[in-house]
Amino acid sequence: MNRTETKEYRFDETKHLHELLVDNKWKALTGCTTILSILAKPALISWSANMAVEYICEHISELISGTREEQDKILAEAKSAHRKKKEKAGDWGTERHAEIENYIKSGIKKDTIKPFIEWAENNKVKFLESEKHIYSKTHFLGGIVDIVCEIDGEKWIVDIKTGSGIYPEHFAQMAGYELNEMGYPKIKGHIVLNLKKDCSFQEKRSISNEDAKNFFLACVQVYRLQEKFKNQIIK
Repeated sequence: MNRTETKEYRFDETKHLHELLVDNKWKALTGCTTILSILAKPALISWSANMAVEYICEHISELISGTREEQDKILAEAKSAHRKKKEKAGDWGTERHAEIENYIKSGIKKDTIKPFIEWAENNKVKFLESEKHIYSKTHFLGGIVDIVCEIDGEKWIVDIKTGSGIYPEHFAQMAGYELNEMGYPKIKGHIVLNLKKDCSFQEKRSISNEDAKNFFLACVQVYRLQEKFKNQIIK
């Protein structure tokens, strides 16, 4: 099993689980992305509905002429069409992350990440860390920082996204990475780079570090209280 480990921290690659040694027992840390899962994402709701409609349109002739059993099967598959597409997109995103890591650490260039390479070269980026595992005992959090780099002598945390766009919670996520005992002193701000399958590329920067931290910590509080309340409900 592949793991990144220290004496008190380990990461299980298979389960994608951050763990901390507490009183000689390994306990699961909460991932920074998990914390932000409490936020409503209206765009995802409409997207999943669109995926269901798209699937039905693709199979409309079968739906009209099929037996009741065949129709039920198509409708059941339509309900999960968004999940299958998300998994496929996740695989594509994982491959791009791996290629970017290989480029940073070994200089291996791939056409699939050409926009990222051009961004790095145009900005004269000096890479300091890639796929860095961090954890916080204070907040009981774990995470993996995509990139820490220098641009014009200033340090930035960079997150690579391969989804539909760039959203405010992406900056909160990077602020969460700053809340670790190793620390990232004098961070200028946060950069989100969005790489899409159609080769389009988008960059957004933020230097509102304290606001982003407050955003993330507010989510931490809501997430912890929500989990606590779940355990207090009488069944």
